[in-house]
Amino acid sequence: MPDGPTLEEIHSAEELRARIRALATQLLLDYPAGPLKFLVIAEGARRFAGALVDALGDARERVETVIVRARRTRRAALVGVEVDPIEARVLEGADVLVIDDIADEGRTLEAVLSRVRAQRPRSVRVAVLVSKHERRRVRVPLDYVGFPVKQGWVVGFGMDLAGRYRELDHLAVVVGRA
Repeated sequence: MPDGPTLEEIHSAEELRARIRALATQLLLDYPAGPLKFLVIAEGARRFAGALVDALGDARERVETVIVRARRTRRAALVGVEVDPIEARVLEGADVLVIDDIADEGRTLEAVLSRVRAQRPRSVRVAVLVSKHERRRVRVPLDYVGFPVKQGWVVGFGMDLAGRYRELDHLAVVVGRA
């Protein structure tokens, strides 16, 4: 068995499915007529977004998905976020749901929301699978939250640690090394 971190499950696969169904139900109430554009912050958020689309059932036909890549940058002491350009007028006049895997410090969401708002959508809301409120450095609106998590590195359901554990069907925190 290779050396690696010890993981502690914090939310089971069934808890994830139930919470995602509840979020999808709320989306249907909030956007009864559609269409809705999902702006997915890849890679970690793809699985969460896909599960939301599946949970929408027949209404999923009213969802269009746009993928955007955001990555952290380091320049001296400044840590910033670069966001791939969003094609002109893709979001203009649309109801947009920005989907991310985790709201941690909030810098990535802040940068993406700035790009989205520049497109002049009709509305913008944010859905995250995990929120770590205690670590927030910038204020970002979170309209749909799967689970609050107080501390620890969260993995599973698309979230990774150095490229590992994305495939887990549950959420876990890294608690130590083996």
